[in-house]
Amino acid sequence: MANRSYIYGLKNNKHISMGEYPYKIPYAFRVLAAYENRVTDSDLYDKAVGIKANFNKGKKGLYDLLDFLILSDQIKGREEFRLEVLKTKEFLDAIDAEEILLENGEVYALHTDKEGNYLDTGGLERTNAYAREDYQWLGEDIENLKNFKITADQLFKTTDERFLKLYGWIIDLKDNWKEQLGLDAWTGILYFQFNETD
Repeated sequence: MANRSYIYGLKNNKHISMGEYPYKIPYAFRVLAAYENRVTDSDLYDKAVGIKANFNKGKKGLYDLLDFLILSDQIKGREEFRLEVLKTKEFLDAIDAEEILLENGEVYALHTDKEGNYLDTGGLERTNAYAREDYQWLGEDIENLKNFKITADQLFKTTDERFLKLYGWIIDLKDNWKEQLGLDAWTGILYFQFNETD
C-alpha cells in the first residue's frame, strides 16, 4: 500500500472524505490547508500530525490560483487542465464543510533525519509544524500575486528575479501541474473512512 496524504472536510464533528494522494502532499491540498490553519492531533494516529484550516477560504485561494493559471495559453495540456479545474470545482462546491483536516502522517513517516533514521514522534510533529507554516506562506503568496500586476500571459515569461524567487512553485506548475497540483485526487471514498455507521 502506498503511503498517502488524506484530506477531509469537517462539520458538526463529522468527517467528509475529500481526497488522498500517494507519497506526497499535492499543492491543491496544501492551499486548502493554508488559511487560518493550525496544528492539531491526528484523527488517524496518536501524534500531532494533523492540520486544520478554514475550508471556504482555502477553496477560494485554490480557485484564485487555478483561475489565474487557466488564463495562460502556455500551461501544458491547457484543455485537459481546464477540464480538471472544472471537475475540481464541481467536487469541492458540493462539499458542505467549515474546516478541512489534512492528515500527512503517512507521508512524514517516509522522511529520515540527517543520519538516515526514520523520524521519531518529535521529528514527525516538527515536520508537521514546519508544513503548516509553509502552507500559510502559500496562501499569502496567492493573496499577494495581484500586487505584482503580472498577467497570466506574462507569468511564465517573466525575468523578474524577485517574482521568480517567490513564485518558483507556481512557475513549476506550467509543465508539471499533473504531478504537483493533485487535481485528480478528489474522491468521496478514502482508505480511512469515518462516519460509516451514521
